[in-house]
Amino acid sequence: MASQKSSYFSPRPNETKLFHTLFSPVEVPVKATLLIIHGMQEHSGRYTEIAEYFADRGLAVLIYDHLGHGKSVKDKKDIGFFQLDQPDEKLISDAEAMGEYLHQHYPDVPHFVLGHSMGSFVTRCLLQKSGGKFTGAVIVGTGGPLAGISLIKGYLSLANKIAPYHPTYLNTLFNIVNNKRFKKDKDFSDTSWLSINPANRKAFTEDELCGIPFTNNAFYALFSIYKKATARSWAASIPKSFPFLFISGQNDPIGDFSKGVIQTVNLLKQDGFNDVNTKIYPEMRHEILNEEIGKDVFNDIYQWILTVIANRR
Repeated sequence: MASQKSSYFSPRPNETKLFHTLFSPVEVPVKATLLIIHGMQEHSGRYTEIAEYFADRGLAVLIYDHLGHGKSVKDKKDIGFFQLDQPDEKLISDAEAMGEYLHQHYPDVPHFVLGHSMGSFVTRCLLQKSGGKFTGAVIVGTGGPLAGISLIKGYLSLANKIAPYHPTYLNTLFNIVNNKRFKKDKDFSDTSWLSINPANRKAFTEDELCGIPFTNNAFYALFSIYKKATARSWAASIPKSFPFLFISGQNDPIGDFSKGVIQTVNLLKQDGFNDVNTKIYPEMRHEILNEEIGKDVFNDIYQWILTVIANRR
């Protein structure tokens, strides 16, 4: 069993406090840490199961709620909103501060980071700034370059200046685009693209902290981060020996049905990265960690982490 402690942490003086939970091993020594960065329109509580899984096996795991998400929201007007100025940089710097939090608590062990969906793009940007502070990264439910992203970002930059708190029509468009291939599902719903697991889709729909519409501000931050994370030279500042594990469902629309993930991996290898691993799960969709094969995915990640630690010695 792992110990679990939740509290609020301000990355810097006078900044909004972020809700976070630290899972610490009790009966086994700490062999590494794992920072988990969640996706859009969800919250860190959905990662309790995976955090407990790794903590029971000797990893100290930190999960936290982004600004505008979960229990980091103190005022209703801030739901689905980050901050007015440079919201993308704020998300990245918050992740950096959370990583530093783990470094301070466990200075003598390897440090890993796992980012899912929006969190995968935050993670890729985090590694651009602080890759040397991590031992390896698990990139979950990510994607490749998006056509027209500069135009989309330009529009959202203007929308962020005019009406930052206003929910945008992109929320509806986002679900329509992601669900294109799943309309023939017998149990089709707006969340079909998330998972083939009906229990997971039901849990997402019934969770009052999930599915909250993004504002213009939040979408501006998202696409700004996406552009940085998928630029051709996004990994230029990261050591070529840095270990990556990319995992995705084969039918994840965010990864362009695995094509975007494979493209990203191939470009990294083309650029000289020599420790890039990939695992594509047949028929699975976006939330691979919450599919019925979730425990198998956890184990695949755990075995990869053990291998990286062993190779590091």
